[in-house]
Amino acid sequence: MIINGFDTNKKVLIVAEIGNNHEGNFHLAKKMIDLAHKAGANAVKFQTYKVEDFILKKNMDRFNRMKKFQLSFTQFKNLRDHALKKKMIFFSTPLDLDSATFVGKLCPVIKIASGDNNYFELIKKLIKLNKPIIISTGMTDDKKIKKIIKFVKKKKNLNFIKKKLILMHCVTSYPVQDRYANLLSIPYLKNKFRLTVGYSDHTLGNEACIVAAGLGARIIEKHFTFNKKYSNFRDHALSADYNDLKSLVSSIRKIEKLLGNYEKKVQKIEIQNQKETRRAIYAIKPMKQNSKILFQNIKFLRPGPSSIELDFDSIKKKKLKKAIKTGSKIDLNKFR
Repeated sequence: MIINGFDTNKKVLIVAEIGNNHEGNFHLAKKMIDLAHKAGANAVKFQTYKVEDFILKKNMDRFNRMKKFQLSFTQFKNLRDHALKKKMIFFSTPLDLDSATFVGKLCPVIKIASGDNNYFELIKKLIKLNKPIIISTGMTDDKKIKKIIKFVKKKKNLNFIKKKLILMHCVTSYPVQDRYANLLSIPYLKNKFRLTVGYSDHTLGNEACIVAAGLGARIIEKHFTFNKKYSNFRDHALSADYNDLKSLVSSIRKIEKLLGNYEKKVQKIEIQNQKETRRAIYAIKPMKQNSKILFQNIKFLRPGPSSIELDFDSIKKKKLKKAIKTGSKIDLNKFR
């Protein structure tokens, strides 16, 4: 998947999910972009919304808190520009239709939250933009994911699904206990739907993200905060801080090296060790020209290497072209 020039097939896209951890403080949001960049993240993600189109006003506590956290469209444009100066990908999760229109124009990729993966009016609006869409799969199963894909295919086409649609394994709980992380969903989704698959993390610590990268997640999204104890807003406590994110980036980059390529071949570093670790056939008694090799007259010893498999049955009926001295390596090509 290519996202704003970043090829997730070649490198894992590491996303610092700032979300609402700025709590409406624009300057803190900018500072968090700087910290995410310094830690090595490739992208930052926010949430964009108009609270009156997102939360029922009667739910006063939540409504007022999210209203306090709300940033303006102009502020998001400035944050996008700030991220671009750092050569970072900037994107956001729109939580209402007006914000979807805005984010769709502002960002190279759009994320649909787990809570909205059944909000087909939002999905319909976003896929018209012909940009990569990340769909978080919290609170879904096979049947629901198939319905989402079928809906997208109906509105667009199969080519769009293959090139633009990304499934994000996610468990909707804050924080997610280890026993519910279910990271094997990552290869399951990848094999079942044949799409790019990522992982949106709500667990404590970095272990789940590291394992996810090892299991094939091509996008890793980790909540990110300036300070885990910044306030009583729940997302801070389950987020990575600067040191956590820096460690996570380092670990994932190491995982990428360890995983290598989807193939099996003799590597350069192995070739130089073949002589010392492979065996060859050595004579422990002298052998005459035209004689057959007897098992009691040979040993399979290091160093080698032999160019064929060392199976006595395959050579026991052959005759030597030349005499062999005790202690000599037997060239398996010099048989009649």
